[in-house]
Amino acid sequence: MSANEEYKNRNRGILTERDRRFLLGELDEDLSENAEYQKRYQIRQRIRDSMFDFWIINQHLSAKDAGMIWAETDDWIYQAEQDRLRGDAPPYQKKPFLAKCWRDLLAFFVYSQISTGVSEAEELVEWVIEQGVAKGIRRRFFENLQMYQHIEPELDWGVGDRYRLRDFLEYVEKQMPKSREESETYLLDLFKKGYLQRSHVEYLYQSKFE
Repeated sequence: MSANEEYKNRNRGILTERDRRFLLGELDEDLSENAEYQKRYQIRQRIRDSMFDFWIINQHLSAKDAGMIWAETDDWIYQAEQDRLRGDAPPYQKKPFLAKCWRDLLAFFVYSQISTGVSEAEELVEWVIEQGVAKGIRRRFFENLQMYQHIEPELDWGVGDRYRLRDFLEYVEKQMPKSREESETYLLDLFKKGYLQRSHVEYLYQSKFE
C-alpha cells in the first residue's frame, strides 16, 4: 500500500524528491549510517530555516500573491458554496489537498511539542494557534475593510475518551469492507486523517487479507 503519489511527484519544496523517497523508505540505494545521519540533519535544517521564512512571507508577500497560492482551496470553497446554495452539499465533503497539507503542518508542530507531556508545552501550542488565528483576522480587517476587529480565540482541546490501542484496532478491523480495494481505501483515509499510523494500516490489511 504505497503513499499517495500527490505527496511525492511534484516540484521541489522544502524537500527534494530524493529527500521524500528517503523518508518514505523508497530510495533505490542503501545509505551508510553516517550518510543517513547527514541526510536527516540536512532535512531538519531545511525545515527549520523554512520556518523563519514565514515571518517574512506573512509580513511582506502581497495579498494578491498570497491569494494566488490558494487557487485550489478557493475553487473548493466556491464549489462548496454553490453545492450548499443548491442544497446538494454532501455530508462529508472531500477537503482540498493543499488544506490537508496545512493541517499536517499544524499536526507536526502540535505533536512535536505536546509529546513531552509538560503543561508549558501545551500552553505554547495554544498560544501559537490562538494568536495565529487572531493575527490573520485582524490583518484582514485592517487591509480589506479598514477596520479593527477585536478577537480573543480560544482553543478547545476537546479531549474525549481513551481506548487501548488493541481495542481500537479491533473495532476498526470490524468496520473494514469485505473487498481488498474498498478496505485499502478505508484504511488509507483513516491514516491520512491521523486516526491510524502506517504500521497500523499494514497490520490491519495483512490481518484481514493475507
